[in-house]
Amino acid sequence: MKLNQLVITLALSLGVAGAVTATTQPASAATDNSQYYKTYRAIPKVLRGTWRTKGYTEYSSESKKKTRWTYTFKKHSYTMKVDFQGKKKSKTIHFLKKEIRDIDYRYKTKQYEIYPTTKIDSKIGYASILYLKPAKKHGKKVIKSYPIVGKHIAYLYRR
Repeated sequence: MKLNQLVITLALSLGVAGAVTATTQPASAATDNSQYYKTYRAIPKVLRGTWRTKGYTEYSSESKKKTRWTYTFKKHSYTMKVDFQGKKKSKTIHFLKKEIRDIDYRYKTKQYEIYPTTKIDSKIGYASILYLKPAKKHGKKVIKSYPIVGKHIAYLYRR
């Protein structure tokens, strides 16, 4: 009889403890990040359209080449075009819907983040995260393009 009461008391106490912890913890094992960022399925309307840099800027800090970047954002894809100064040929890279892994908006920095992924060798060098922030500069709508490394902000103007 005492063993029966011990088993019932033990089961009841574990049941109550389980119910208390179940109500205080989130239902899933993953943490809730909705207070930090919002995830989009399509490219936001603020970014859609054709945007390009004014004039030519340095391609990278290691090379002396000057380039002009043009981005065309559509609902589910985007294209980036690189015009090299002094050359007639330009490089166009198109990322499809299946090649865009995530589109996020960070509340703290007020930036959109686009994460492209690809397995095609010619696109791998250009598949880097885009940090974009809509703003105004001299009364015109611009998108600030932040680099992954460094501090040089590129301003993209609507075309």
